[in-house]
Amino acid sequence: MPVKMNRTLAYGLSCLDYLGQNNGGQWNQVCDICRYQGLPVAYCNKVLQALVHAGLVESQKGKGYRLNKELDDISVWDLMEAFTLNGAPKAEKAESAGKLYRKLKERVDHWLVGLTVRDIVEMVKEEEREGE
Repeated sequence: MPVKMNRTLAYGLSCLDYLGQNNGGQWNQVCDICRYQGLPVAYCNKVLQALVHAGLVESQKGKGYRLNKELDDISVWDLMEAFTLNGAPKAEKAESAGKLYRKLKERVDHWLVGLTVRDIVEMVKEEEREGE
């Protein structure tokens, strides 16, 4: 069964890729990120704010955005959780939703162990090189 990726997750991955290539401690303006990645500015701002809220990116008014972690230290689960499960109930709660979330997190952690955003970026680059 093919996996569908929602647009927000795809934009988040794209923003992290850009910041990873252009970080070096430097601040990046949202207009530059959008132009390079071909993303709509308003939506990109929302995506970047979710990444900030998740602690993956930092922002400073008037300066822009930069990575808060290296791409090697951002797991695919971190990225997915920033967009798809943000605001989910805490896993330690005894309610049904908390139990379901805990089980989902356990399984996804098991499947994605060691897979980072950098790994995904490198896989795409390898495919592009093979296609040339």
